[in-house]
Amino acid sequence: MKKTMSFCTILAAVLFLTGCGNKFEPTESTIYVTSKGEVQSAIMESFDKAYYDFEELSEDVQKEVKSYCLDVNEEAVTVESLIQGEDEVTLLMNYQTAEDYAAFNEVLLFTGTYAEAVDAGYIPSELHDVEGEGIALDSEDLGNLKVIVTEESISIQTSGKIRYVSDNVSVMDKKLAKALEAGKTHPAFVLYK
Repeated sequence: MKKTMSFCTILAAVLFLTGCGNKFEPTESTIYVTSKGEVQSAIMESFDKAYYDFEELSEDVQKEVKSYCLDVNEEAVTVESLIQGEDEVTLLMNYQTAEDYAAFNEVLLFTGTYAEAVDAGYIPSELHDVEGEGIALDSEDLGNLKVIVTEESISIQTSGKIRYVSDNVSVMDKKLAKALEAGKTHPAFVLYK
């Protein structure tokens, strides 16, 4: 009886905690910028060749994380899990900041307000709302919105409701978008509240 009560208490706590805030449950390669500015990432890649070695991959990932953290701090980047499926591998990682994500992966990832992005030189060629209607880039409505700017063609989960995106982003639902054909010369912008 005591074990049953303990199990029920733990189950209730887990259900309560998972009901709070946003959940990161990706079904494809995705980055998620939390409300605290931390970044979670999921990399899902095919792993179907006979010569692929899961143990070697795991060691390489741990070595890269350790090397990066020695130069920054020991918790800047952590591996949450590395799981091998039938013909796919899934790597879940946590980054203390967007800067850690960008430096570790050697890609552009900017987070902040839209005004900060413009000040940093990240200006989209055009923006539209979730229905596809264009908006003026100097609109006062944009200034205090949060923004994610990336050069990766990847899914992007936000901690708030998506309001505007650049022309190379498709909105999947209110907090999930997909950057398409993003790159150094044409980064993807996701603005949210």
